[in-house]
Amino acid sequence: MKNKIITLFFLFVTSSLFSQPANSGFAHPLQIEPVAVYTKLRGNLSYWDKDFNQVKEINKNLNIEGEYKFTESFSVVTSIGRNQYSQTDTAKEITWDRWNAGIKYGKIFENGSSQFLIGAGLRLYDKKRNTEFRERENPDFYLIRPNFGLGYKYGIFQIMSEFRFQTETNRHGKESSLEEFKRYYQVGIAPSFAIADSVRIFTELEYREPLDKIADKNLRYFNLYPGISMNTESFGTFSFSVLLGVLPKADNAMDRGIRFSYFYFFDTSQ
Repeated sequence: MKNKIITLFFLFVTSSLFSQPANSGFAHPLQIEPVAVYTKLRGNLSYWDKDFNQVKEINKNLNIEGEYKFTESFSVVTSIGRNQYSQTDTAKEITWDRWNAGIKYGKIFENGSSQFLIGAGLRLYDKKRNTEFRERENPDFYLIRPNFGLGYKYGIFQIMSEFRFQTETNRHGKESSLEEFKRYYQVGIAPSFAIADSVRIFTELEYREPLDKIADKNLRYFNLYPGISMNTESFGTFSFSVLLGVLPKADNAMDRGIRFSYFYFFDTSQ
């Protein structure tokens, strides 16, 4: 709790050091899946852990994501990454992330001095090759992840939301009565404020609930992600956010985490 208070205090003090002019375009969230479309490269370095009942999980990930906006409203997206996972008394497992590809739609509507955003997407994930089965996922199944979201912008304030559903499936897109498919729905919201021309603070929230609340309990979480992004004129955008669990420790899939990201936007408006 002390560490959480210190982190939030640091972000508050940081925000007070800058003036607050408005900026243009919908800012990219640091955690939730954005429903706006971009042409970008993004690199992520992330960490989370969970320590419960004398079993500690540690997850580290290095990931690169590319998105290409081929019209004003549509983009395609894919990513590749390397993951290291370990539990107490088990060897570290180092694997490649699932290969994935998706398509996104996002439309911005002007209303005087404010803007509204509506967007949706579909992302498909391959099997996870050369990895062992874990309770959180079955590497032999494919993943299907549709999402939908809304956004609003007025002056220095922006907010973006996302509703996501994910399910596992076999290669025929069907389910066998002998196979267990993990599913969840997830809601995210990302309010943010521009506190300078090149600085924006975020306070994102994400809630995930599995459809099978007993068998898939370890998929459930409710997390707060305070963060900050800093845009440079020539070298892209740098961001940092922390993960703070909201649910009791026994019910939350993660205890704590951090993420560093680097963005390079090819859209000059972002």
